[in-house]
Amino acid sequence: MNRSPGLCLLFLFALLWGGCAQGPDEPQKKTVGILVQTTVNPFFLDLAEATQKELGEGYEVTILGGDNNADRQSKQITDLIVQEVDALLITPCNANAVGASIRDANAAGIPVFTADTACLDSDAKIVNHVATDNLKGGELAGEAMIKALDAKGGKILILDYEQAESCQQRVAGFRKIIEQHNNAPQNANAQIDIVAQLPSKAEEPTARNQTKDALNANKDLIGIFAINDPAALGAVAAIEEANLQKQIKVIGFDGQKIGKLAIRDGRIYADPIQFPKLMGKLSGEYMKAYFAGQDVKPTHMIAPQLYFQADALADASLKDEK
Repeated sequence: MNRSPGLCLLFLFALLWGGCAQGPDEPQKKTVGILVQTTVNPFFLDLAEATQKELGEGYEVTILGGDNNADRQSKQITDLIVQEVDALLITPCNANAVGASIRDANAAGIPVFTADTACLDSDAKIVNHVATDNLKGGELAGEAMIKALDAKGGKILILDYEQAESCQQRVAGFRKIIEQHNNAPQNANAQIDIVAQLPSKAEEPTARNQTKDALNANKDLIGIFAINDPAALGAVAAIEEANLQKQIKVIGFDGQKIGKLAIRDGRIYADPIQFPKLMGKLSGEYMKAYFAGQDVKPTHMIAPQLYFQADALADASLKDEK
Protein backbone atom coordinates (compact mmCIF):
# COMPACT_ATOMS: atom_id res chain seq x y z
CA MET A 1 0.00 0.00 0.00
CA ASN A 2 1.36 3.42 -0.97
CA ARG A 3 1.55 6.17 1.67
CA SER A 4 1.89 9.85 0.89
CA PRO A 5 5.12 11.54 2.05
CA GLY A 6 3.04 13.81 4.35
CA LEU A 7 1.37 10.86 6.06
CA CYS A 8 4.73 9.14 6.62
CA LEU A 9 6.16 12.29 8.18
CA LEU A 10 3.11 12.61 10.43
CA PHE A 11 3.48 8.98 11.55
CA LEU A 12 7.19 9.47 12.30
CA PHE A 13 6.46 12.64 14.28
CA ALA A 14 3.84 10.81 16.34
CA LEU A 15 6.33 8.08 17.22
CA LEU A 16 8.96 10.62 18.25
CA TRP A 17 6.49 12.69 20.29
CA GLY A 18 5.15 9.60 22.00
CA GLY A 19 8.65 8.57 23.03
CA CYS A 20 9.35 12.03 24.45
CA ALA A 21 6.02 12.13 26.27
CA GLN A 22 6.75 8.80 27.93
CA GLY A 23 9.89 10.34 29.42
CA PRO A 24 12.21 7.31 29.45
CA ASP A 25 15.05 9.46 30.79
CA GLU A 26 12.96 10.97 33.60
CA PRO A 27 13.55 9.42 37.05
CA GLN A 28 10.76 7.21 38.30
CA LYS A 29 9.07 8.26 41.51
CA LYS A 30 10.24 6.41 44.61
CA THR A 31 7.48 4.60 46.47
CA VAL A 32 7.45 4.91 50.26
CA GLY A 33 5.20 3.24 52.82
CA ILE A 34 4.68 5.13 56.08
CA LEU A 35 3.22 2.91 58.80
CA VAL A 36 2.20 4.65 62.01
CA GLN A 37 0.83 3.20 65.22
CA THR A 38 -2.57 4.81 64.68
CA THR A 39 -4.13 7.56 62.59
CA VAL A 40 -6.55 8.38 65.43
CA ASN A 41 -3.79 10.10 67.40
CA PRO A 42 -2.96 13.48 65.75
CA PHE A 43 0.68 13.07 66.78
CA PHE A 44 1.25 10.31 64.25
CA LEU A 45 -0.66 12.06 61.49
CA ASP A 46 1.50 15.16 61.98
CA LEU A 47 4.62 13.00 61.78
CA ALA A 48 3.51 11.13 58.64
CA GLU A 49 2.28 14.22 56.81
CA ALA A 50 5.48 16.13 57.61
CA THR A 51 7.52 13.26 56.15
CA GLN A 52 5.39 13.23 53.01
CA LYS A 53 5.75 17.01 52.64
CA GLU A 54 9.53 16.82 53.04
CA LEU A 55 9.85 14.03 50.46
CA GLY A 56 7.97 16.12 47.92
CA GLU A 57 6.68 15.33 44.45
CA GLY A 58 9.43 12.86 43.58
CA TYR A 59 7.98 10.32 45.98
CA GLU A 60 4.71 8.41 45.97
CA VAL A 61 3.69 7.95 49.60
CA THR A 62 1.20 5.57 51.21
CA ILE A 63 0.23 6.27 54.85
CA LEU A 64 -1.27 3.42 56.89
CA GLY A 65 -2.39 3.23 60.52
CA GLY A 66 -1.97 0.05 62.53
CA ASP A 67 -4.71 0.81 65.09
CA ASN A 68 -2.15 0.01 67.80
CA ASN A 69 -2.34 -3.62 66.67
CA ALA A 70 0.99 -5.34 65.99
CA ASP A 71 -0.57 -8.09 63.87
CA ARG A 72 -2.39 -5.58 61.69
CA GLN A 73 0.79 -3.58 61.20
CA SER A 74 2.72 -6.74 60.33
CA LYS A 75 0.22 -7.53 57.56
CA GLN A 76 0.50 -3.97 56.26
CA ILE A 77 4.28 -4.26 56.09
CA THR A 78 4.01 -7.59 54.28
CA ASP A 79 1.64 -6.07 51.71
CA LEU A 80 4.08 -3.22 51.04
CA ILE A 81 6.99 -5.66 50.70
CA VAL A 82 4.97 -7.60 48.11
CA GLN A 83 4.34 -4.31 46.29
CA GLU A 84 8.13 -3.78 46.25
CA VAL A 85 8.10 -0.28 47.69
CA ASP A 86 11.43 1.51 47.71
CA ALA A 87 11.46 2.30 51.44
CA LEU A 88 9.51 1.96 54.67
CA LEU A 89 9.13 4.38 57.59
CA ILE A 90 7.64 2.68 60.64
CA THR A 91 6.47 3.83 64.06
CA PRO A 92 6.10 0.34 65.56
CA CYS A 93 2.91 -0.75 67.33
CA ASN A 94 5.08 -3.20 69.26
CA ALA A 95 8.80 -2.57 69.65
CA ASN A 96 9.64 -6.27 69.89
CA ALA A 97 7.13 -7.86 67.51
CA VAL A 98 7.94 -5.53 64.60
CA GLY A 99 11.42 -7.05 64.30
CA ALA A 100 10.28 -10.04 62.22
CA SER A 101 8.57 -7.80 59.65
CA ILE A 102 11.58 -5.52 59.42
CA ARG A 103 13.83 -8.51 58.84
CA ASP A 104 11.51 -9.54 56.00
CA ALA A 105 11.97 -6.07 54.49
CA ASN A 106 15.75 -6.39 54.95
CA ALA A 107 15.70 -9.69 53.07
CA ALA A 108 13.76 -8.06 50.25
CA GLY A 109 16.35 -5.27 49.99
CA ILE A 110 13.96 -2.57 51.19
CA PRO A 111 15.56 0.06 53.45
CA VAL A 112 13.69 0.61 56.73
CA PHE A 113 13.55 3.82 58.76
CA THR A 114 11.85 4.16 62.15
CA ALA A 115 10.50 7.15 64.07
CA ASP A 116 9.25 7.85 67.59
CA THR A 117 9.46 4.23 68.77
CA ALA A 118 12.52 2.09 68.09
CA CYS A 119 12.62 -1.57 67.10
CA LEU A 120 14.18 -3.65 69.89
CA ASP A 121 15.13 -6.61 67.66
CA SER A 122 18.92 -6.43 67.39
CA ASP A 123 18.88 -8.54 64.19
CA ALA A 124 16.60 -6.10 62.34
CA LYS A 125 18.54 -3.56 60.28
CA ILE A 126 17.39 0.08 60.49
CA VAL A 127 18.92 2.80 58.31
CA ASN A 128 17.95 5.64 60.62
CA HIS A 129 15.82 6.24 63.72
CA VAL A 130 14.46 9.69 64.60
CA ALA A 131 12.85 10.19 68.01
CA THR A 132 12.41 12.37 71.01
CA ASP A 133 14.94 11.77 73.78
CA ASN A 134 12.23 9.96 75.71
CA LEU A 135 14.42 9.09 78.67
CA LYS A 136 15.09 12.79 79.16
CA GLY A 137 11.40 13.50 78.63
CA GLY A 138 10.55 11.07 81.41
CA GLU A 139 13.06 12.82 83.67
CA LEU A 140 11.38 16.14 82.90
CA ALA A 141 8.02 14.58 83.75
CA GLY A 142 9.45 13.45 87.10
CA GLU A 143 10.72 16.97 87.80
CA ALA A 144 7.30 18.38 86.90
CA MET A 145 5.60 15.93 89.25
CA ILE A 146 7.85 16.92 92.16
CA LYS A 147 7.10 20.59 91.41
CA ALA A 148 3.36 19.90 91.17
CA LEU A 149 3.42 18.17 94.57
CA ASP A 150 5.48 21.04 96.00
CA ALA A 151 8.19 18.51 96.95
CA LYS A 152 5.78 16.81 99.36
CA GLY A 153 5.28 13.09 99.59
CA GLY A 154 2.25 11.02 98.69
CA LYS A 155 0.83 8.31 96.45
CA ILE A 156 1.02 8.51 92.68
CA LEU A 157 0.04 6.37 89.69
CA ILE A 158 1.75 5.69 86.35
CA LEU A 159 -0.33 4.98 83.23
CA ASP A 160 2.03 3.24 80.81
CA TYR A 161 2.12 1.67 77.34
CA GLU A 162 4.77 -1.04 77.46
CA GLN A 163 4.45 -2.08 73.80
CA ALA A 164 6.19 1.15 72.77
CA GLU A 165 9.91 1.50 73.41
CA SER A 166 9.44 5.27 73.61
CA CYS A 167 6.99 4.89 76.50
CA GLN A 168 9.28 2.43 78.27
CA GLN A 169 11.96 5.13 78.18
CA ARG A 170 9.55 7.77 79.52
CA VAL A 171 8.61 5.63 82.48
CA ALA A 172 12.26 4.75 83.16
CA GLY A 173 13.23 8.43 83.19
CA PHE A 174 10.28 9.32 85.41
CA ARG A 175 11.07 6.58 87.91
CA LYS A 176 14.72 7.64 87.98
CA ILE A 177 13.85 11.16 89.12
CA ILE A 178 11.30 9.97 91.69
CA GLU A 179 13.88 7.54 93.09
CA GLN A 180 16.47 10.32 93.31
CA HIS A 181 13.94 12.46 95.18
CA ASN A 182 13.16 9.65 97.62
CA ASN A 183 16.86 8.91 98.22
CA ALA A 184 17.74 12.49 99.08
CA PRO A 185 18.16 12.84 102.89
CA GLN A 186 16.13 16.05 103.01
CA ASN A 187 13.13 14.21 101.56
CA ALA A 188 13.01 11.49 104.21
CA ASN A 189 9.58 12.71 105.30
CA ALA A 190 8.38 13.50 101.77
CA GLN A 191 8.52 10.12 100.06
CA ILE A 192 6.67 9.75 96.75
CA ASP A 193 5.11 6.29 96.55
CA ILE A 194 4.29 4.84 93.10
CA VAL A 195 1.36 2.66 94.14
CA ALA A 196 0.68 1.18 90.69
CA GLN A 197 1.81 1.15 87.07
CA LEU A 198 -1.15 0.31 84.87
CA PRO A 199 -1.55 -0.22 81.09
CA SER A 200 -3.37 2.62 79.35
CA LYS A 201 -3.14 1.42 75.73
CA ALA A 202 -2.13 5.07 75.15
CA GLU A 203 -5.85 5.76 74.76
CA GLU A 204 -8.34 7.86 76.70
CA PRO A 205 -11.04 5.21 77.45
CA THR A 206 -8.63 2.65 78.90
CA ALA A 207 -6.76 5.28 80.92
CA ARG A 208 -10.07 6.56 82.29
CA ASN A 209 -11.13 3.09 83.47
CA GLN A 210 -7.72 2.31 84.95
CA THR A 211 -7.72 5.59 86.84
CA LYS A 212 -11.20 4.87 88.23
CA ASP A 213 -9.95 1.54 89.57
CA ALA A 214 -6.85 3.15 91.04
CA LEU A 215 -8.94 5.84 92.75
CA ASN A 216 -11.19 3.21 94.29
CA ALA A 217 -8.12 1.46 95.72
CA ASN A 218 -6.28 4.64 96.73
CA LYS A 219 -8.56 7.41 97.96
CA ASP A 220 -5.53 9.51 98.89
CA LEU A 221 -3.85 9.48 95.44
CA ILE A 222 -2.27 12.85 94.72
CA GLY A 223 -0.52 12.47 91.34
CA ILE A 224 -0.68 10.68 87.98
CA PHE A 225 1.91 10.44 85.23
CA ALA A 226 0.46 9.37 81.87
CA ILE A 227 2.70 8.50 78.93
CA ASN A 228 0.76 10.59 76.38
CA ASP A 229 -1.97 13.21 76.16
CA PRO A 230 -4.90 10.87 75.39
CA ALA A 231 -4.02 8.78 78.45
CA ALA A 232 -3.62 11.94 80.55
CA LEU A 233 -7.04 13.17 79.45
CA GLY A 234 -8.53 9.80 80.35
CA ALA A 235 -7.08 10.22 83.84
CA VAL A 236 -8.45 13.76 84.02
CA ALA A 237 -11.94 12.55 83.07
CA ALA A 238 -11.92 10.02 85.92
CA ILE A 239 -10.58 12.62 88.35
CA GLU A 240 -13.27 15.11 87.37
CA GLU A 241 -15.99 12.48 87.76
CA ALA A 242 -14.73 11.86 91.30
CA ASN A 243 -14.47 15.62 91.92
CA LEU A 244 -10.81 15.29 92.93
CA GLN A 245 -9.31 18.00 90.73
CA LYS A 246 -7.88 19.90 93.71
CA GLN A 247 -6.30 16.77 95.17
CA ILE A 248 -4.66 15.14 92.15
CA LYS A 249 -2.11 16.62 89.74
CA VAL A 250 -1.70 15.08 86.28
CA ILE A 251 1.49 15.12 84.19
CA GLY A 252 1.04 14.14 80.55
CA PHE A 253 3.42 13.81 77.62
CA ASP A 254 3.49 14.93 73.95
CA GLY A 255 2.17 18.47 73.80
CA GLN A 256 -0.57 17.82 71.28
CA LYS A 257 -3.09 20.64 70.96
CA ILE A 258 -5.57 18.72 73.13
CA GLY A 259 -2.90 18.44 75.81
CA LYS A 260 -1.85 22.07 75.56
CA LEU A 261 -5.46 23.22 75.87
CA ALA A 262 -5.90 21.04 78.97
CA ILE A 263 -2.74 22.58 80.43
CA ARG A 264 -4.02 26.07 79.63
CA ASP A 265 -7.29 25.28 81.39
CA GLY A 266 -5.56 23.80 84.45
CA ARG A 267 -6.77 20.24 83.84
CA ILE A 268 -3.24 18.90 83.20
CA TYR A 269 -0.37 20.39 85.20
CA ALA A 270 2.41 20.07 82.60
CA ASP A 271 3.75 18.11 79.61
CA PRO A 272 7.21 17.33 78.31
CA ILE A 273 6.39 18.25 74.71
CA GLN A 274 7.54 16.56 71.52
CA PHE A 275 7.88 17.89 67.99
CA PRO A 276 6.26 15.35 65.63
CA LYS A 277 6.42 17.62 62.59
CA LEU A 278 10.18 18.06 63.07
CA MET A 279 10.47 14.29 63.57
CA GLY A 280 8.71 13.70 60.26
CA LYS A 281 10.72 16.35 58.44
CA LEU A 282 14.01 14.84 59.61
CA SER A 283 12.86 11.35 58.62
CA GLY A 284 12.14 12.66 55.13
CA GLU A 285 15.53 14.37 54.95
CA TYR A 286 17.37 11.21 55.96
CA MET A 287 15.42 9.14 53.46
CA LYS A 288 16.30 11.51 50.62
CA ALA A 289 19.95 11.53 51.72
CA TYR A 290 19.99 7.72 51.66
CA PHE A 291 18.65 7.58 48.12
CA ALA A 292 21.19 10.20 47.08
CA GLY A 293 23.96 7.86 48.22
CA GLN A 294 24.96 9.97 51.22
CA ASP A 295 26.01 8.68 54.61
CA VAL A 296 23.11 8.67 57.06
CA LYS A 297 23.66 8.63 60.81
CA PRO A 298 21.81 5.84 62.57
CA THR A 299 19.97 7.91 65.19
CA HIS A 300 18.78 11.47 65.71
CA MET A 301 17.42 12.41 69.14
CA ILE A 302 15.28 15.54 69.59
CA ALA A 303 15.29 17.25 73.00
CA PRO A 304 11.86 17.62 74.65
CA GLN A 305 10.78 20.71 76.59
CA LEU A 306 8.56 21.17 79.63
CA TYR A 307 5.34 23.07 78.94
CA PHE A 308 3.35 24.63 81.79
CA GLN A 309 0.18 26.71 82.06
CA ALA A 310 2.16 29.94 81.66
CA ASP A 311 3.50 28.63 78.35
CA ALA A 312 -0.01 27.73 77.19
CA LEU A 313 -1.38 31.17 78.11
CA ALA A 314 1.37 32.76 76.00
CA ASP A 315 1.00 30.26 73.13
CA ALA A 316 -0.20 32.12 70.01
CA SER A 317 -1.39 28.86 68.44
CA LEU A 318 -4.02 28.53 71.18
CA LYS A 319 -5.22 32.15 71.03
CA ASP A 320 -8.53 31.46 69.28
CA GLU A 321 -9.09 28.00 70.76
CA LYS A 322 -11.87 27.45 73.28
